[in-house]
Amino acid sequence: MASRRRLNTSSDGYPVSPTLEKDISANFRLLSLLDAVPDEESLMQEAHGLHSNELDLHRMLSLRSQISTTSSDAQRHATAQDQNENYFRKIGAGACGAVFGQDGKSVVSKLAKTDDEQSLWNDYSMHSWIAHQFKKWDFSQVRVPECLYFVPKDDPHYFNNCPDLVEAAQEICHMPTSVLVTERILPLPKSVRTLLIEKYCSPRVKQAALDDIANKDCLVRVYLGSMQGKTGGLFFSLRNFKMHLNQMLELQLDIKEMAGRMAIAMAIMHWAAKTDARDVEFVLGSSSKKTFVQLNGPEVQNLPRPMYTGPISHVHEDFFIRTTDLWLLDFNQVRRISLDEAGVAQAIEAATINDPYIPKPLQASRVERLVWNEFVQQYLLASDTILAQEDGHNLLALPRMFIRGLISFQRERQQRQQYFTTDTQ
Repeated sequence: MASRRRLNTSSDGYPVSPTLEKDISANFRLLSLLDAVPDEESLMQEAHGLHSNELDLHRMLSLRSQISTTSSDAQRHATAQDQNENYFRKIGAGACGAVFGQDGKSVVSKLAKTDDEQSLWNDYSMHSWIAHQFKKWDFSQVRVPECLYFVPKDDPHYFNNCPDLVEAAQEICHMPTSVLVTERILPLPKSVRTLLIEKYCSPRVKQAALDDIANKDCLVRVYLGSMQGKTGGLFFSLRNFKMHLNQMLELQLDIKEMAGRMAIAMAIMHWAAKTDARDVEFVLGSSSKKTFVQLNGPEVQNLPRPMYTGPISHVHEDFFIRTTDLWLLDFNQVRRISLDEAGVAQAIEAATINDPYIPKPLQASRVERLVWNEFVQQYLLASDTILAQEDGHNLLALPRMFIRGLISFQRERQQRQQYFTTDTQ
């Protein structure tokens, strides 16, 4: 790498590109991609008073917030780490696989449900490639789990050495099967889960939600493109809990920061990794505090005798201190794109069929316009930086084509909805 490559949402993170300056000051091409937001400052300052529980949720769900917990869950993880337990438990499932985790370990095993291992192999391939690009561009404001290794279904040794995994998975997956091992996104701590149930769960099923062991595996999907969040539904699950923009606004979370981080992540996936980002997920999850203690050479030489030189806690991972982060996951449907109009069309399609993680254009409310504008500006800044350093100056029209494609899709969708509404009246 000739120079340090770094992308972040700070205005000091990287310079405004000449192309973007031209968009703003000369031809106003960028302004045609943005939505007017009257009195943006008042929108960010109109914070109404939060109740005690809402204030706690605001603090715990804010990016990079640290949560100290003494819950039985954290104690269980710590005990399992001390005793090196091997018990596996299903903690999630998707279209291509079931996910199993172990207490006390920040790794998960994703097992293919069927004999077709190609989808899981694509998950491994795209996950490792995208993670590489995030590291290359030194972008950690959206975290990508470490992609550790892949085990094909015909490996003769792996399952012989993992009888506990076989026992946990045999009723769900056709064994033997392929396995993808990655870093685990730890669930949000018990204190967060209890507050989410208290605020959003119907009183009729609240106790059942508190008792449901599946709700221990709580990740929060960040839906910046939806204002449809509701409270009090009879079906309630904290596995992949959907938090919509209106709910984030109510909790006064930093939605503008989240939009900017998502935008840069999408720019990296599109123009550095050259993929369509199909069906990826953005979630709020947690990570444990990891302790790294390493003496340097001279310090070791000065030690008088053999002695303990590890962390004071005597554990590598402290599950009692958790940090809330925005994570990116699920890469099994991601596909490569060409750097041309066909590739942009593929990226537009992928974005419009996915769940509403990224903001939408042409919306009515000020908050929707605010997050859309932040997404556009950060996406174009990051895209310009990536393409310029990758000698892609002649490709700078492509990111703008992607943004215009999202606008065109939304406009056509609104016109269809208006037509059907008028037709039924």
